[in-house]
Amino acid sequence: MKDILIGNRYILIEQVGSGGEARVFRAHDTSTQNDVALRLPQQASVSAPPQTMPVFHPGWVQLFDWGSDAQHGAYQVFELLNGQTLGQIVQAGPLGCETWLDLVHQSLDAVGALHEAGFIHGDLNADNFLCTAGRWKLLELPFLQFGLSEAHSSLFGSIYTLTPEQLDGTPPGTRSDLYSLGCLYYYAAAGQYPHAGASNQEIAINRLRFPPIPLDEIAPRFPAAWNAWVMTLLQREPKNRFPSAFEARHLLKTP
Repeated sequence: MKDILIGNRYILIEQVGSGGEARVFRAHDTSTQNDVALRLPQQASVSAPPQTMPVFHPGWVQLFDWGSDAQHGAYQVFELLNGQTLGQIVQAGPLGCETWLDLVHQSLDAVGALHEAGFIHGDLNADNFLCTAGRWKLLELPFLQFGLSEAHSSLFGSIYTLTPEQLDGTPPGTRSDLYSLGCLYYYAAAGQYPHAGASNQEIAINRLRFPPIPLDEIAPRFPAAWNAWVMTLLQREPKNRFPSAFEARHLLKTP
């Protein structure tokens, strides 16, 4: 799709990402002469502007523009961020303590702001967080979804961070997002997720039946209080997790 003009303004340069709902392209804005990130749905569709636009949070990727192209349908335009996702970074090895703590504080702020604005994410995963110049940004925002097709299952999300309650068919809540963050913090510290398996089904079964290996057994270099804090996020029952992202951050003790 290189060199295609979208919305009579944005020239596609190259695809830089893809997910279940959309593809992301580097594009050139012929109006500002800047490069941007342009998001197109996997299947062309007409989409109205977001009905509710909360106050922008610096931990979210910034939306610049949206519209509908006559040929390619709905599109969204964001700031173009240079950096690596959490998944890309951890592939090279687990995070050090300082970088891990930055991830935790900044991601809790970003997700907490979503919750305060009345939104549940429901699919926080290692491709959703990108580190750029030392700042972590949440890339996918629930109020900017293109919309799910009728054939799309109500059970969606990364199997590695999907919550037990979602696997049981319960819609996600704020504490579900905290569980998913716990999976990411465990992954960032240990280089592996709390529950392993040879297939999605095996991972789901292990999550429903067995508690994860305590993080202090896999990442002993981390303070014991941090490891226990992560394990609280990973409690099977939502009521046993922290009540909010802001409370979780408050209760994370720094050495």
